[in-house]
Amino acid sequence: MAGCTTVIDYVATGAMMQGIGTLIGAGAVIWAAFKAAATWKEQKRAERRLEMAEKILTATHKGRSALGYVRGVMMFAHELNGAEEKLKADLAWDDQTEGRKKRLITRQAYYDRLNKTRAEQDLLVDCLPMARALFSEKLEEAISELRHQFWTVQVYVDAYADDEHGEDQEFTKKIRRAMYDVSAPGEDKNEISDAIEQAVATIEAICVPALRLDPPGKPEAIVPAAQAE
Repeated sequence: MAGCTTVIDYVATGAMMQGIGTLIGAGAVIWAAFKAAATWKEQKRAERRLEMAEKILTATHKGRSALGYVRGVMMFAHELNGAEEKLKADLAWDDQTEGRKKRLITRQAYYDRLNKTRAEQDLLVDCLPMARALFSEKLEEAISELRHQFWTVQVYVDAYADDEHGEDQEFTKKIRRAMYDVSAPGEDKNEISDAIEQAVATIEAICVPALRLDPPGKPEAIVPAAQAE
């Protein structure tokens, strides 16, 4: 059998191996660039979450403080006098009974307080879009619930103005609980106060971990049992 001799072209082989090495090197560079871009995006997202969490928590505590101001148990003389002066501009003012006048004055004083907290209310509204986008629907709902309490207080203040005779005692008590951050004797809850605290607790449970740059997928902090009911 005749011998078979294979001639290896080392020059061509070397060129081919060099080409493969170049491709591998290019691939490694591309992969490293991809990983760097992904890391950069995640870092920017974490920074954005941190910034938004700070904004939401600030708005939340300002909102709670504003609601505390609106629902303060003390209505000062200068507030009532200012409210009365505004109402006297109404031509029908003198036709009102004294009892009705007192209630209308109180309502106007609450309106003035609510108007003074407009900036705090707007801060909460401004947080809503990114709350859902960067965090969760639950956070958006909690912020909305906190903002909603301003409207709820106004509704009960309007009801107070028309509840001069207090024919429904339970409803009268409910009005009082909405207007003031107190509970009536023998009662252990205040619906508005509870709603405020639950909303704040939920917001803090979601946003505080973001301030610590916890991973987005990490479970949220435990929400008080009252909220789970």
